[in-house]
Amino acid sequence: MRALTLNHGTQRLSIAFFFSKCGEFAFETAFAVAVVTLTDADILLMGLVYFFRYLPSALFSPVGGWLADNVEKKSTLVVVELMKCALAVAMFVMFEYSQPTVAMVIVASMLMTALDCLYTPTFRAYFPDIVHNDDLPAVNSGVQVIEDISSIIGPLIFSLIAIVLAPSYAFAFFAVSLLVSAACMLMLLSSARTTQESFNILAIFKEATRSVGSLRKFNKPLFTVICCTTLCAMFATSVIRFILPAAVIEHFQSEAAVGYIYSLLALGTVMGGMLYVKFNATTTARSVIVYWLLYGVLFLSTAIALQFNTYLFVLLLLCVGFIGAFVDIAIITNIQCLSNPQEVGKNFSLYYFTAVIGDAMSGLIACLMFLIVGPATFIGMTFMLCVAPLGWSLRRDDADKDRL
Repeated sequence: MRALTLNHGTQRLSIAFFFSKCGEFAFETAFAVAVVTLTDADILLMGLVYFFRYLPSALFSPVGGWLADNVEKKSTLVVVELMKCALAVAMFVMFEYSQPTVAMVIVASMLMTALDCLYTPTFRAYFPDIVHNDDLPAVNSGVQVIEDISSIIGPLIFSLIAIVLAPSYAFAFFAVSLLVSAACMLMLLSSARTTQESFNILAIFKEATRSVGSLRKFNKPLFTVICCTTLCAMFATSVIRFILPAAVIEHFQSEAAVGYIYSLLALGTVMGGMLYVKFNATTTARSVIVYWLLYGVLFLSTAIALQFNTYLFVLLLLCVGFIGAFVDIAIITNIQCLSNPQEVGKNFSLYYFTAVIGDAMSGLIACLMFLIVGPATFIGMTFMLCVAPLGWSLRRDDADKDRL
């Protein structure tokens, strides 16, 4: 955490990130509950909602990478946060004063995904501009701890709001947190633009396509990280976003329980984020693969434990969160350190693009899994999450030699 106090920029970014993420996790919990309620916990329909939710990444992720590399970062972050704030207000009004349909929820969620695609590459590309590469693992660990603490606070705030007011007020809380985040970012110093390329949407997509081939040929470790993460996301996202909440609501018969379970999961990620540097003297592409494999094994064990022992379920969920933090930090550190300085934003957008495509496919895969195994979808999806990284874990290549 001390790495986040290195300079004015890291301090302001960390504070803004904390407020933004607290609101976002309250929003995500409210959204998950809303989807489960609107669809009557129909896995097929929930899968379609999340499939469409993540589709905008195909268009907006490359644009987000261009913004990160060519536009003054402070301006991008502030403007996008304000746009997300306006959308959060609109969603609050929609849920509080009308009867939203599934189609309305899908459209609103697609807009939020588009804005996230513009925000994330710029935020992640900001840190290599203001800290040395040697400090990036510690900074990423600190950012992960902030995100994980927020992921405890956010769902708890949702649970409190759901009990005292109504779940829809979580969207209003999200809007307020985004306003505070934007205010913090206004105090950032303007960042320098490393390149000055004109905006050309066709050229951006051509470059994104070329980047995939270039990574595969010239940067195999980073290509491995992105591909493995994309495949794993096809199974992990639906488990986290709606299969776990649906299972929790069915088991505990309480919407507020979803917030508590998410906070419990986040407690494990806080512990993992704080201890990452202690357990990882070096970070390699293989680190990502190994941690994805452990993540899948633990999540499968958690799904099985829910059927037999609630206390074991709670303990294993903490372990899932712990390893999940290792996965996130290892991914971000690899991208930052294996990218050329002029291509950090582009590679983050490429990662976000492929990962979110995996997120979208996760919804369809969950639908297919439900048709095959029915109520055992939770176990089936976590089993596939175990299998997904096996192909990479058996390989021994140049990725082992890259020490970050």
